[in-house]
Amino acid sequence: MFYQKKKRISKIFFLLLASIRLINICQYPSRRQSSSILFPSFLSPLALVSYASSIWASFLIFKSQMENLGLFKILLLFCLFVSGRIVSVSCLNSDGLTLLSLRNYLDKVPPELTSTWKTNASEATPCNWFGIICDDSKKVTSLNFTGSGVSGRLGPEIGQLKSLEILDLSSNNFSGIIPSSLGNCSSLVYIDLSENRFSGKIPDTLGSLKSLADLYLYSNFLIGELPRSLFRIPALNYLHVEHNNLTGLIPQNVGEAKELLDLRLFDNQFSGTIPESIGNCSKLEILYLHKNKLVGSLPASLNLLENLTDLFVANNSLRGTVQFGSTKCRNLVTLDLSYNQFEGGVPPELGNCSSLDALVIVKSNLSGKIPSSLGMLKNLTILNLSENRLSGSIPAELGNCSSLNLLKLNDNQLEGGIPSALGKLRKLESLELFENRFSGEIPIEIWKIQSLTQLLVYRNNLTGKLPKEITELKNLKIVTLFNNSFYGVIPPGLGLNSNLEIIDLIGNNLTGEVPPNLCHGKMLTVFNLGSNRLHGKIPTSVSQCKTLSRFILRENNLSGVLPEFSKNQDLSFLDLNSNNFEGPIPRTLGSCRNLTTINLSRNKLTGNIPRELENLQNLSHLNLGFNLLNGTVPSKFSNWKELTTLVLSGNRFSGVVPPDRHS
Repeated sequence: MFYQKKKRISKIFFLLLASIRLINICQYPSRRQSSSILFPSFLSPLALVSYASSIWASFLIFKSQMENLGLFKILLLFCLFVSGRIVSVSCLNSDGLTLLSLRNYLDKVPPELTSTWKTNASEATPCNWFGIICDDSKKVTSLNFTGSGVSGRLGPEIGQLKSLEILDLSSNNFSGIIPSSLGNCSSLVYIDLSENRFSGKIPDTLGSLKSLADLYLYSNFLIGELPRSLFRIPALNYLHVEHNNLTGLIPQNVGEAKELLDLRLFDNQFSGTIPESIGNCSKLEILYLHKNKLVGSLPASLNLLENLTDLFVANNSLRGTVQFGSTKCRNLVTLDLSYNQFEGGVPPELGNCSSLDALVIVKSNLSGKIPSSLGMLKNLTILNLSENRLSGSIPAELGNCSSLNLLKLNDNQLEGGIPSALGKLRKLESLELFENRFSGEIPIEIWKIQSLTQLLVYRNNLTGKLPKEITELKNLKIVTLFNNSFYGVIPPGLGLNSNLEIIDLIGNNLTGEVPPNLCHGKMLTVFNLGSNRLHGKIPTSVSQCKTLSRFILRENNLSGVLPEFSKNQDLSFLDLNSNNFEGPIPRTLGSCRNLTTINLSRNKLTGNIPRELENLQNLSHLNLGFNLLNGTVPSKFSNWKELTTLVLSGNRFSGVVPPDRHS
């Protein structure tokens, strides 16, 4: 009788040992190849000895007590023993084991991860590991590696983290596909996989994440279509998939995303039309669709989005008339419709968008007049309607845009005079009206705008004198008035009160001498006064200007000896042709090592060609023709292959003179 009981207890004992092994297998799924039930292969040699010894000692105790204890008490005692053995072998919970599995997919990790992501007999959870946050039940709720220099792949085991709410792997070097099992993390609220090297398609399974509010997948190498399921996520607020290689249509069910606040699809290859259902996203604030291949017209439903603050649809192939600007656009701050193929003009209804800060419609085939209603936009700081086919005059009402600091209307067919009302724009920094048909004088009110830094009105039919008020503009940096009909003397004080960087007055009827103070601020890079009727000498202060890169005084009535040039590493273009300069070519030109073009032709220069010019290794155009130069031509000029243009004819050289060559 006792023998049968003993045999039964032995069977139970070995059954419980098998249970221990089964538990180990469940906790270490990657180690199921262990060859022994009693002695798990994943233990270290020392741990294995300890493990075996403890089992044997416990068995002897168990045997010695068999005669004194009943069956129930024996089993109870052994269960306590088993529980102790399980804890001592592996105390890490299931989320911790999942994380260790994910670690196997990583190639490069920071030291903080290496030192914490490992089994530790004293820790039952991974809650103190690098990048991990747990809830009160010790379940992983946040995995955050942002900007940690991690490379590798995201393993499919990620789907086993059922309590995960935040997954942020942004700004690392992850590659491979986004695992579809990510859709099993039903608690996810925030996913950021941006700025990595993920490839493949966006998993359709992400649409099953009903609590997801933020999804950032931008700046990767994702391909394929945008899953329709994403727009069925009831809590979705932010969807950023810009800077990828996504294709196909924008899903027609985009309007199902009722909670969507921010949709950024730009810099992909989306095609087709903008869905009309976009107007159902009543909470939408930001819509970025630029740099795609979208066609069709702007949907009228965009006018329903009364919370919209930013709308970018530039760099597509949109057509049709622009029908935008209802009374519901009062929250709109930025509107960019540039680089499309619209028809018709600027919609007058845009005057309703009272919060508008930037209105940009560049090179979009717009025609007609600039609507005067734009003058209602008191908060407008940027108005850029350049490179269209706009005609008529500038409406004086634009002078009411009191916040304006950039007015850019260049490359149109605008005509008439520049309205003096623009002088009311006391915050205006840049006035760009070049490449139009404006006539008359620049109103004196504009010359008095103290905030002005740039005045670009070249290639018009403007006339008049440059007033002394130009010398009082302390913020003035760039003045380009070339190819107009300005006349009179350039105010000699120009440059004294400002840090001029570019002065280009080529192709006018200016007289008098070259102003001596243009480089006073030591920031002048472009000095272009050619094709005028200037006389006198080149001021020494100009030739000593070390910041110049382009220096053009061609086709004037200038005379005297060419001044010496200071060593200038920036000067690349020098054109003084068709004047009355005399004397030798300055040897110091040879110290301006970055010169690519020198044109001193059609003057009265004498003497030899300075051998210092042979130091100009970047020189490609040299024109010294039609002067009074003599002596021999330096031998290097004959074989100088980089010198694609060489003109020496019309001088008095002796010896071998290389023939003229032109590029």
